[in-house]
Amino acid sequence: MHVVICGAGAIGAAGFATASLFGETAFLLCAAIACLAAGAAFYEQRLIGPLLALALPLEITKLAFPFLETRAELGGGLGATSIVDAGRLVVALAFAVWLVRPGRPRSDVLPVSPLTLPLALLFTVYACSTLWAFDPGAARTETLRLLFSLGSFALVPFFVRDRASLRWTLLALVASAAVLSVIGVYQQATGEFLWNEGLGEFGERRINTTFADPNHFARFLVEAIVVALALWCFVSGRMRWRLLAPAIALALVTLVFTGSRGAWIVAAVALPCALLIVPVDRGTRMRVAGAGLAIVTVVVASAAAVSPFFTKRVETFAFGVEAFGARPYLVEAGLAMFGDHPLTGVGAGGYQSSFEADYYEYKDPKIKANVTASHTSGVTVLSELGVLGVIALLFVAARWVLYVRDTARTRDAELRTYVLALGIVSGVILLGSQTEGRFLEDPYLWLVGGLVVAIDGLRRKAAPDAAPLPNEAGRR
Repeated sequence: MHVVICGAGAIGAAGFATASLFGETAFLLCAAIACLAAGAAFYEQRLIGPLLALALPLEITKLAFPFLETRAELGGGLGATSIVDAGRLVVALAFAVWLVRPGRPRSDVLPVSPLTLPLALLFTVYACSTLWAFDPGAARTETLRLLFSLGSFALVPFFVRDRASLRWTLLALVASAAVLSVIGVYQQATGEFLWNEGLGEFGERRINTTFADPNHFARFLVEAIVVALALWCFVSGRMRWRLLAPAIALALVTLVFTGSRGAWIVAAVALPCALLIVPVDRGTRMRVAGAGLAIVTVVVASAAAVSPFFTKRVETFAFGVEAFGARPYLVEAGLAMFGDHPLTGVGAGGYQSSFEADYYEYKDPKIKANVTASHTSGVTVLSELGVLGVIALLFVAARWVLYVRDTARTRDAELRTYVLALGIVSGVILLGSQTEGRFLEDPYLWLVGGLVVAIDGLRRKAAPDAAPLPNEAGRR
């Protein structure tokens, strides 16, 4: 059966690639790639984790699906976009593989972890909020988005079955960051945007590549650097210098061009922590830190010399509260929503529509831009889900911290390093979402959760690698 499906994928890819020569080139080439990916996933199921890591940054693919639209994206004035994108299509593909050719008992898709119960409670709060939501359509869409996220959380450990597939997934995440960093440098040099061109207007160029919001792209770059540092000691020297080192350097360069002040601050906290978990001697750690500091110094000095906008962004740190822009009035409005609906909130996804309908007087007239989407995830949860949502989320957070701590107690240095790195990545997402929004909506949060469950499974089985990485074959 799987041979037939793989063959169909190859034939479909050839057909779409040929058709692309006669028009609709971009769309048909994407369809050809999708067919190849589907065939490969049915043939080698361990590729699903890497495919997901490669697909998640492609938020630009939301533009191809004019349905299931959700709240307007932050940054650049971009309107509402679909919740369907390449990442969620890979989750759908994983579900199809699980259904047709699971390769193991299908019941294993239910993660056996302390996170299962609190996540079920959180989803229940979301689903119930559709009954009283200010914007029922938005509540249903956000509930569906969370369902997609929970699906990825369950499917990742189902297909990341061994140490090799775990490494492939982490390396794919770093590789995608390296490619997007090159695109980001090109954007900075040329001023050409793939989408959301408003980010390059008025001389205030902010690099976003395939992401809707430059802040979220910047957060992704920080996450990739953390993962690259964690991988450093567990791949071959060739992989270190051909992928990890260039990816870290390029990500640091592009991070400056995003103009994301929140990501800069988070990076200043997260990257030293990531360096501390790498199992190397003190001298090596100091050399790596010195090299990183040198790169940052050179990049910042160069950016300050050629980009007046970068200098302006740095100078805003001296403005105090005014540096937060629209965030103060958005927080005030969110707290007012919570005060009016303390138990249940205004419903999942209801902040923006509720603000525009009933709380618009909170908007600061000095802010010319019509910013109405919440930029602070804590306030978003409080205003949209009320006390019920806060309790459910705190339950998830407490279980997550304990789970990461317990899983990191393994004697396996590699697995311990990965778990701690993923814990740091979850912290990056949490901290970043307090100034940039997107916490539970961030697909990397659920990828991280699934990978930790997968590592816990590996730790418990204590099994040898199912297959070496290609770059390790000659080393063993």
